[in-house]
Amino acid sequence: MRLSHCAGLSLVALLALGTPRAQAQISANVRVGRAVSVNVYSPQRYGEWRTSYREWQPVTLYYMDGRYYRRYVRGAHPVMVYRWNNEYFLPPRDRAWVRSDRRYDYRRRPGDEYYRPRPPGQ
Repeated sequence: MRLSHCAGLSLVALLALGTPRAQAQISANVRVGRAVSVNVYSPQRYGEWRTSYREWQPVTLYYMDGRYYRRYVRGAHPVMVYRWNNEYFLPPRDRAWVRSDRRYDYRRRPGDEYYRPRPPGQ
């Protein structure tokens, strides 16, 4: 009994002294992923769209601050592009192309601002 009484007193003494306060440190790394290059459609490079578009794969990329990402980035908005031979490119701008590809989500079609060249270094 004496042993358990000593253990109890030791426990009370430790609790009375308290434990040293630890400082919390929080760090967070935000990875947005690697940006991908998106080209403007060129019939010389990707084929005439009327005969080649079935070979292209429509994909959604996420656009933010002049860059495209494969995965969603907070603040980015989805843009539908095409992928062919591991290259991404904007759809043709021909009026006849609109509504030609049923696989393509035309609600996510890029606007005119996406076709403007970016200044170097951006």
